[in-house]
Amino acid sequence: MSSLFSPLTLRAVTLPNRIAMSPMCQYTAGPDGLPTDWHLVHLGARAVGGVGLVISEASAVLPEGRISPQDTGIWSGAHVDAWRPITAFLTAHGA
Repeated sequence: MSSLFSPLTLRAVTLPNRIAMSPMCQYTAGPDGLPTDWHLVHLGARAVGGVGLVISEASAVLPEGRISPQDTGIWSGAHVDAWRPITAFLTAHGA
């Protein structure tokens, strides 16, 4: 069997396989920088499809640090709350 489909342990994290999705700038967040249903569907589809590691797009730590006004952010508790169901979905589906 190819090692591509074998688990990979990196420190305390074990990936189910060695397939990874690289980050893509989607420019689909609202002006508040919150991820949307688009992010759940786009990233979630990769997890359902068997990708072992899903890397989200660049997310700014300040609104002024975004590449565009439609980039996601992680500068407030609201962002954490908005990312939480997305990451829970990815985890539930093996990524």
